[in-house]
Amino acid sequence: MANRSRISILSLSQNRMVIRAVHAEIQPHGFAIGGILESDPFSPKDLALALKILEPRPQAMLVGRGYSEEEAEVVRIIFAQFKQNVSLDDGIVIKITNKVFDEVGKEGVPKWVLHQLQDHFDKEVVPK
Repeated sequence: MANRSRISILSLSQNRMVIRAVHAEIQPHGFAIGGILESDPFSPKDLALALKILEPRPQAMLVGRGYSEEEAEVVRIIFAQFKQNVSLDDGIVIKITNKVFDEVGKEGVPKWVLHQLQDHFDKEVVPK
């Protein structure tokens, strides 16, 4: 792990078991799920509030496949505004799509998420 403080992630998900598996995979590599927002139906207001109150501040968002691409786009907009408001230089929104799920399977999602995070934050790369 690089000499960097742990990177906190807010997950927008309807499946806590998958997010727990993601956390177990990413935690040894300097990432952590800092919160899970179960929003059904999706609420931009709840997301903005969660981003505002979480500490440490999330540097990434993970959007589960239960949310549409349109909802993921709203997440990207809200996260971009959050980054600007708190002067966060770096951050990413990762969307788990049905295509990703079909390609890697449920068991492969945690490792796929880790690779997305590492690719973005230039962390050590784990063999695929």
